[in-house]
Amino acid sequence: MIQKSEEREKQRIAFVSAVGWAGARITALPVDASARSYYRLSRTSGPEQGAKTEPETRILMDAPPGIAEPVEVFAQVARHLMACGISTPVIYNEDIAQGFLLLEDFGDQTYARLLQTGVDETGLYELAVDVLAAMHSAPEITGITMPPYDLDFLIKEALIMADWYLPAVMGKGLSAEARQAYVNAWKEVIEKPAALPDTLVLRDFHVDNLMILEGRSGVKACGLLDFQTARIGAPPYDLMSLVEDARRDIGTDLREQMIARYFTLMNRDYSSEESRQNFMCWYRILAAQRHAKVAGLFSRLYARDAKAGYLKHLPRVLRLLTEALSDEALEPVRRWLSQYCPDYQREYGRPDSQMIVKAAVQTEKLGLMLE
Repeated sequence: MIQKSEEREKQRIAFVSAVGWAGARITALPVDASARSYYRLSRTSGPEQGAKTEPETRILMDAPPGIAEPVEVFAQVARHLMACGISTPVIYNEDIAQGFLLLEDFGDQTYARLLQTGVDETGLYELAVDVLAAMHSAPEITGITMPPYDLDFLIKEALIMADWYLPAVMGKGLSAEARQAYVNAWKEVIEKPAALPDTLVLRDFHVDNLMILEGRSGVKACGLLDFQTARIGAPPYDLMSLVEDARRDIGTDLREQMIARYFTLMNRDYSSEESRQNFMCWYRILAAQRHAKVAGLFSRLYARDAKAGYLKHLPRVLRLLTEALSDEALEPVRRWLSQYCPDYQREYGRPDSQMIVKAAVQTEKLGLMLE
């Protein structure tokens, strides 16, 4: 591992030198749950007489090939969103084969950091909803080749809860029969409502990935950071992930205000009560699916990746999941949980991580079978 780390560092330094930033100060930025890492490059250039100038900066994305998502996809989506009028970092240099991008530095004013300092949350969320509406209204938004967020993939994600979270609660993995019944329940739920018009779904649209950009106005004042796992799918997903954040409590009133704001901005598409009801049906289905997935992801981060910090968010995620499951449309999944794991909400502390990994490996081998 040390050898690989040292080898990657040499590759990183070589890229920095090749793109004209040799000698720059390199500062590692905080890591998240992904396999990517980020560094801020800083250098001062200006008058030679000692006059103080603001340092020039760039962000280096380091996404090891075969481990992290390909930087090629990030670059593709970033340029497409920018063409649609959305603020994404300018890509100055790239090495697709090695997994490096040199990006515009958006600064440090993430939504998450601003909210911690007491900045008005309503204004921030309104701007984020405005960005979504602008993106979903752009005629060319689906003019990009991305995989579909379809039945197979939605259920595959929902299975992360079955394979990684439920063993922590139950002390064992699911039987093949129970797992197939779980798949069938989700299939019944997802296939029932009428389809919505497709859009580009960013899938990680929340306060940790949004920034305020000084000197820009309108929707361009909001910068987007994380979108390389984007897919073509249903519009409610990103709105839901914004106002049902796995890592931050959001009041019901604010959530309802933001949904109402989205409908107002998108009135051309959701002018009838029927269309809004169908949108909200999908909203709740996708909410349950995402919260199920995230519960599994947080458990996997703990058991497989030794990242226990995400366990503190599980109570919130499970509360949001239970809230979404109360909708009539989710009755098949609710019925399944009642039969196979009625105490799925209980706090399990820090169970045997080896047991969870072993159980998950066994059940994941069963794959996805849609009957």
